[in-house]
Amino acid sequence: MISAGASSRDLIKAFANLTPERVLGGNYKSMALIRKEEGEEKAEQALAILLADTALAFGESLTKEMALYFATEILNAYYWLSLEDCFIVLNRIKRGKLYGKLNLNTFLNAFETYNKERLNMADDLSFSKHLEIKEERPLYERANIIAQTYKVKK
Repeated sequence: MISAGASSRDLIKAFANLTPERVLGGNYKSMALIRKEEGEEKAEQALAILLADTALAFGESLTKEMALYFATEILNAYYWLSLEDCFIVLNRIKRGKLYGKLNLNTFLNAFETYNKERLNMADDLSFSKHLEIKEERPLYERANIIAQTYKVKK
């Protein structure tokens, strides 16, 4: 989609039903991988489209240069997030209340809040999987698996 030169409408339609849980459980490319495979310019442009769309929701406009600058800052700070994660963050900003002006600090604070939430979800998911495995296997099987994994002699 990015390499095809997607418009803001295309991106919004494609990401309409995303939730943090779906993104975390999905197989979405990180912005770092997109930057590597598609090029830095494509990754920045895709995020800039979403940033400009968010600004429009508040009756503000971002110049192309300002949107690309914001995109670069966000990509450098949160390169491990996917474009889908970015859409969720920006969608939350659009649907929330804005006090003051929409600026880089507003965006970075929203990304920081989302990142903390995402880390907590990942931690909860990992712990849940751990408990599933623990319940499925008796203790001696788990001990054998650990011993084989770390090549411990019995």
